[in-house]
Amino acid sequence: MGVLILAVVLVSFVLYYFWRKNRWGFGRKYVLRQEAISLLNMTPEAADETIERLMKSLRERHPNRSEEWYLEKLIYDLERDR
Repeated sequence: MGVLILAVVLVSFVLYYFWRKNRWGFGRKYVLRQEAISLLNMTPEAADETIERLMKSLRERHPNRSEEWYLEKLIYDLERDR
């Protein structure tokens, strides 16, 4: 019985760890992109094109930054302009 409880706790911990890692680690770009899409109030296809255009401009003005940085800056600019 004790082994079963230990196994359930261990599996729960592993699942929680991977959920956190995906949400705030590898999946951060996805979350930021979804936030930018929602701020643009466009269809997802039109928003994706707009995001790419705006990020290209940001890359030219601010080279050598991470993808997350560009998305955060884009979101900041969108929120500020509203």
